[in-house]
Amino acid sequence: MPVDDVVDPHIHLFDLLGTPRPMQPIGKMFRGNDTLVRAAALKAMPAATIAYFGERTDLLGDYRPTDFRTDSASSRVARYVHIEAGWSDKTPMDPVGETVWLDALPDGPAAIVGHADLTRGTAAGAVMRGHLEASHKVRGIRHSMSWHEAGGVMDFGTAKAMSRMSGYRAGFDQLAVHGLSFDAWCFAEQIPHVTELADHNPDVPIVLCHLGTPVGIGGEFAGIGATPAERDLIAGRWRDALADLASRPQVSAKISGLLMPALGFGHEHTEASPSVDRLAEELGPMVEHALAVFGPDRCMFASNFPVDRVSSDYETVTRAMLQLTESLDDAAQAALWRDTAVRFYRLT
Repeated sequence: MPVDDVVDPHIHLFDLLGTPRPMQPIGKMFRGNDTLVRAAALKAMPAATIAYFGERTDLLGDYRPTDFRTDSASSRVARYVHIEAGWSDKTPMDPVGETVWLDALPDGPAAIVGHADLTRGTAAGAVMRGHLEASHKVRGIRHSMSWHEAGGVMDFGTAKAMSRMSGYRAGFDQLAVHGLSFDAWCFAEQIPHVTELADHNPDVPIVLCHLGTPVGIGGEFAGIGATPAERDLIAGRWRDALADLASRPQVSAKISGLLMPALGFGHEHTEASPSVDRLAEELGPMVEHALAVFGPDRCMFASNFPVDRVSSDYETVTRAMLQLTESLDDAAQAALWRDTAVRFYRLT
């Protein structure tokens, strides 16, 4: 590795029995029997959810710090950042419970990005204060914007233009009031909406998660990207939108999540991880474009584990990224693997 103290700025921790998530009732029902948990969950989950995460997804069990350390053992990861992991919220303040849980974990995250419902406008500020009071590690908020017009793609936001709603904008402004950053997760078609947020309030540092998740860019997914011509169109629009977003200096980018099934590379259907060379070939155009428009000092590599684990192991992904960036100088390598994340998340 280029540095001895790598930072992974995007993982998700959860405990099937201890953290409230949609699959928790099934986990409690079939406690201790992973086979029954998986079978029941696959029957209960909507088809779009199964397709999005893959039938072999690891999200039906636990993912604790010890699991992450096992996955990343070959990569010299010293610190990591937890990004909110779908903590079920019955009341607006419930997501603070995730921060309380994380803060008490042995070998816990160096920084926490929690959830707050920004559509509540200025009232979202109370949730942000709750996160900050629960842990000194809280650095930002994610309220996912991801919504796709294709019915077969799982939505994480409530509407395509959710971020244009007045309430969402008022909630976004609360980030600046509380000194917090924003993890923006959207689909490629919504990258311009992130640009609009950046223009709306330049005082909020933004990081684009997963390079905007261009569905179907690597192959057919839910009927999207079925032909080479369509994939070329997806890639072209994505490149243009990413370049425009990168012109906003307060915005950074995570080179992460590129092995989620929705991108269409199809590795979730195979038992063995793809080769390093194959991953480098497939992901190269996206990684190279992100580095070209943002520069290494505003890019950070992240694993998105355990979500991306359905497609590849940690070491293979890491080695592919190293291969793609081997020509960069030491400062650029340090930025990608550590320094950009340290600066953005204000790690000490």
